[in-house]
Amino acid sequence: MPMRLRGRNKYKMYLALKQNKYIKSALPYTMMWSEKNFVRMLRRYKSVVIKPNNGQQGQKIYFVKKVGAKYAVNINQKHKVFNNRKRAINYLNRVTSKRKFIIQQQVDLARIDGKRFDFRIIVQRKKRNHPWVVNGVIVRRAGKGYMVTNRRRHGVVMSVEEARKKLNFNEKEIRKVAYLAAKTLGRSFPNQKIFGVDIGMNKNGSLYIFELNRWPLLEGFRSLKNKSQIKRILSYKKMARKSRN
Repeated sequence: MPMRLRGRNKYKMYLALKQNKYIKSALPYTMMWSEKNFVRMLRRYKSVVIKPNNGQQGQKIYFVKKVGAKYAVNINQKHKVFNNRKRAINYLNRVTSKRKFIIQQQVDLARIDGKRFDFRIIVQRKKRNHPWVVNGVIVRRAGKGYMVTNRRRHGVVMSVEEARKKLNFNEKEIRKVAYLAAKTLGRSFPNQKIFGVDIGMNKNGSLYIFELNRWPLLEGFRSLKNKSQIKRILSYKKMARKSRN
């Protein structure tokens, strides 16, 4: 029985996606923020990402890495180093005090031109009982000094064709994983007609589903010279608005 969800609770979405055994291995391990979970996750993975449970547009995302006895924290272009765990936790408790955060296994992403990148895939359907369709794929490369790839944080948008000239990847598999993720989460949001699926790829080519956005921004697709994807996406959005089912 699928979980019925509302809003943009990332942790509950993660739990709903885990119900699909075919994509479970593509989900970075995720827990709710707490000191205990932070220690447990860093012991297991050495580097983690801490982000708002209901955040968007790449805001308030902290990358934490244990280096010997020290703890390095990156947010946007800022870099902090704490000499011990207690000081790191005190800082993280302070910056996470006003809202709920999650902790996610950090993936060592492959790079283009020395910078991290990921894929944003738009998956849509016209009506709730219609099949999901992948209507757009772009590559988002992090800006100088940033670890997030979000365009609002100076990320650079690239077409799949442009990115493939610099790095080999399996676009068919990326589309398949995005489709399965949207189909799975669509059961928890039966009236949802669009998802923006963010997928990362590590240096070995393995894919990881970072999150699904129920209200994805489309500026990246609009910025491409080839307008075929954005036209298809907007066409589906128009048909979805006309439909009440």
